[in-house]
Amino acid sequence: MEITFDPQFIPLVNALGAGDAQRVWKAVEKYQREPDTPGLNLEQLEGRAGRRRLCTIRASQELRVLLAREGPTSVFLRAGHHDDVYRFADRVAFSAPLHGRPGLIPVRPDALELDGSPVVPTTFRPLYAPAPERSILGHWTDGELAEAGFDVDAIERLRRATDETLLEVWPSIDDATFDRVFECMEQSPDAWRQRRLIADEAAEHKRFRDTIVERGALAGLSLLLTADEFERLRAAPIEEWMIFLHPDQHALVERWFNGPARVRGSAGTGKTVVALHRAAALAKRFATSPSLPVRRRRSPVLFTTYISSLPPVLECLYRRLPNAPGNVVEFINVDKLAARLCSAAGEPPRLDPKAATAAFKDAFGAVVVTGSPLHRARVTHQYLREEVTNVLKGRGIDTQDAYQAMERTGRRTRFTSAVREQTWRLSLEWDRRLADAGIEDFADVRRRARDLALRRQEPTYEAAVVDESQDLTLVGLQLVRALVNGGDGADRPDALFLVGDGAQKIYPGGFTLAQAGLDVRGNSAVLRLNYRNTRQIIDAAMACAGSEPVDDLGDAYRRGDADSEARRSGTRPRLVRAGDRDAQMEWVVKCIRRLAEGDGGDLRLGDIGVFAPDRALVDLT
Repeated sequence: MEITFDPQFIPLVNALGAGDAQRVWKAVEKYQREPDTPGLNLEQLEGRAGRRRLCTIRASQELRVLLAREGPTSVFLRAGHHDDVYRFADRVAFSAPLHGRPGLIPVRPDALELDGSPVVPTTFRPLYAPAPERSILGHWTDGELAEAGFDVDAIERLRRATDETLLEVWPSIDDATFDRVFECMEQSPDAWRQRRLIADEAAEHKRFRDTIVERGALAGLSLLLTADEFERLRAAPIEEWMIFLHPDQHALVERWFNGPARVRGSAGTGKTVVALHRAAALAKRFATSPSLPVRRRRSPVLFTTYISSLPPVLECLYRRLPNAPGNVVEFINVDKLAARLCSAAGEPPRLDPKAATAAFKDAFGAVVVTGSPLHRARVTHQYLREEVTNVLKGRGIDTQDAYQAMERTGRRTRFTSAVREQTWRLSLEWDRRLADAGIEDFADVRRRARDLALRRQEPTYEAAVVDESQDLTLVGLQLVRALVNGGDGADRPDALFLVGDGAQKIYPGGFTLAQAGLDVRGNSAVLRLNYRNTRQIIDAAMACAGSEPVDDLGDAYRRGDADSEARRSGTRPRLVRAGDRDAQMEWVVKCIRRLAEGDGGDLRLGDIGVFAPDRALVDLT
């Protein structure tokens, strides 16, 4: 038995209190494993079409759980007091239409939720193309409706009605006519005619499941979960946003791409959630594929990023996904991956960060002398280190001519020909001192690993998901791309999935997708619905940084132009002006004490975060 949850189910269960909530979850788990268990008292409801799909199970003497069931697929809808659940069930039906969203619809004008509010079907509209309202039987012609027994007046009403407004347009509809409308919603005219001759229960069960999988997100339904997946969900309670996906996100997770794909969106739009679900979806595809070489069956999917501290966090979140297959996704950052490849080839890295920094300082002192182009340009030591590491080595530049001709994407300080010539000499001098010391920099290891990966004839991974892709260097991306494509270098379908946002770029330098030779036309998407930040927080952030230019792997825009739609509202952020740093710290401390000692008592010190612009201020704080 596979199950999914209506978006109101989990909040309703949580509102019952710990004891009753535990009873409901135990009943759900028992139902999924053995639905006919006598203690559950599984009861199929009678009445109008669609209501006969509704069932209840018993969680306790007073608690009932309402679900919609078709064969081995069930949708959990509501949980609450016995009388409330049955009163609600008497006024609704569960529709799995041929077009549009599956979900609850009212069948009586007085349909009310368990809390007494009107029943309002949850309908998500894809952000990139708002769907027009469709008549309830828009896939039937007038002639076909007449064949099904509807007169002229009925057909006129049906043309004006949607599944949400049928009772408004036709308040006097009788039970038998409603049953006919309901049946026609879920079938094509040909299938309706055929069903009158042959009842194919297995085909109906499959159609119901396909509707939930393909269009369940339109009604806010969660992912479809097997018994083992639900057990994982129960063992490690998970945030709702990890199992409920917006239709835009769901489409990206399940889509088959004919080449490299890319998703971007501002902070809080769920990019990492999409990336984790995408990894799980790819893992499911590849984990049981008989075509996979044995040596790659354990971890056919690579999940990587630049920052070394992120993979353990991401792996932990992935493991909490109820639908995530285990032992088939490898989480590792790019530098660790590069080091492992070099070691496997018998060329282990010779890394010594402190010695490498000292070597660059000595090279800088030897090359950037008073009166030289770099000295006159007043370029700092740190900026030059980033130029050599992220631009020259990060882009794999081999010659001074190539450096002179290249576009320094993402670098805002203009470099003249003389400045570039001296920067090239600085890079050579640093390399000489590194070689004398018998060490190398991380950028050197990445490049060696890329060259080793390019020599492999077969792909090392079936697919790679790259989170925070804006922080990779070109060489880092080339390394990952080589690992999923193999020796011929041709981009394979579904092999490379990039997730990131140029506005959140931490590390300097950069490149464009065109410079990387990647074409994501038709395979890219922008997430605009913000789940994390309130409208007030977004407005405050845009007031500070909305006009700042962003270069996002070749897509140029201003931060304010990528503004997202907020789902949440909250308190307006405060801007406090302090006379000096001590006064600032004093105000922050007082604010923290006021929050932690408030009347509510729900906020503790561990729930409060303090953000600072640099590490020195963090240490001072």
